[in-house]
Amino acid sequence: MVNDVFVDDKKLKDIFVYISGLKNAEQIRMMFLFSLNGFRSINFRLLQVGDCYTSDFKVKDVVILSEDKNKGQHKCSYFLNSQMKKELASYLKFLQAKHKNFSEDTYLFTSQKQHKPYNRVSICKIFSSIYNKFGIQASSHLGRHLFISKLINSGVNICLVQKLVNHKNISTTQKYYNYNESMLSKAVENVRI
Repeated sequence: MVNDVFVDDKKLKDIFVYISGLKNAEQIRMMFLFSLNGFRSINFRLLQVGDCYTSDFKVKDVVILSEDKNKGQHKCSYFLNSQMKKELASYLKFLQAKHKNFSEDTYLFTSQKQHKPYNRVSICKIFSSIYNKFGIQASSHLGRHLFISKLINSGVNICLVQKLVNHKNISTTQKYYNYNESMLSKAVENVRI
């Protein structure tokens, strides 16, 4: 499903302020950050420490996911920007404090009671309830749409965007691109004679 919702940076900041007051705020915040960096919920829900951190617990530059952690059962790579690496470095401290048996196999996002990874339905409910609080009708996939739109709007070639989000076909990437009237107005201002 493709969202036609566009959320500006101010509203995203408001959402993060709201998240900071929630139970499990650290986990929910990090899940939202993964979403806003192009990850699908299927990708981030099964992330383990070894996927994001080196053996000496430094944040990796690229998260390489095995077939079982990706849609379509094929390997994929997600590049992390400097902000995301900083957030993950901070999140590591939270994980080490939360888990007694912390290791490279520890999941990044687990339920409080069972310490098992969240299922996709639970993640969708978390995202939907937060978006609904802000009058946004969207799924956990909205962050991925915003990621694609921001990249394209900042001038990144759509072929690179396709690779960054692991789409097999560029037409899929095009469908994810969200725009609004303000963007259209700014675009035509670029043409001067």
